[in-house]
Amino acid sequence: MLDLDNFEKAQRMSLTMQVEMSLKSALIAGALKPGARLVTKEIADKLGTSITPVREALLRLVSAGALHATPAQAFLVPEVTLERYNEVNAIRKELECMAVAAACNQMSDEKLDTLRELSEKFHDAMSNGEVERALHTNRAFRFTLYHYADMPTLMSLIEQLWVRIGPCFNCLYDPDLVLPCKSYRYDELLDALEKGDQNASRTAIDKVIDEANEILIRQFDN
Repeated sequence: MLDLDNFEKAQRMSLTMQVEMSLKSALIAGALKPGARLVTKEIADKLGTSITPVREALLRLVSAGALHATPAQAFLVPEVTLERYNEVNAIRKELECMAVAAACNQMSDEKLDTLRELSEKFHDAMSNGEVERALHTNRAFRFTLYHYADMPTLMSLIEQLWVRIGPCFNCLYDPDLVLPCKSYRYDELLDALEKGDQNASRTAIDKVIDEANEILIRQFDN
């Protein structure tokens, strides 16, 4: 006999996870500005779902430190201080270098082809100044690479860190900002991965993170 209560709970959890993934994606892409107030009903209407899974997803993100909850039952995208940004970025560099080294050890021609294709999509978006597409394709490249490390816990930790500093990426939507499309590339990293050189792979991803950091750190001077 079908347990309707458990079925409805599982269905709601699936919706909650879908909403959570959508919100994480928006945070990582910088679509949600620091200090922005998230209204449960507005998100539910936009995603075409009920309020319950949206609220549950928001609470999960609060527990993960990605959002703040206020006494008025509102949800806020947290402001990211320079100290918090530097802390998260330092941890990211260690974890992402670890993931790249592990992925390098398990690289194959097929995986390299996938990464090169994703890399070209990212470079194309950067060259055309398409910020949102660049952020999404960059995430696709990086997380596909980290997935090849076959270390789910490490992957989860890296995602949590990206979600926490994602609101910083909102500054990239500034129309006056010039993106360094020629320097911010993955050619060195892909060459190192093809050679199976873990040390060179670590150095390459470290360099890419530093190049991105040079852009993002400027907003804290304003």
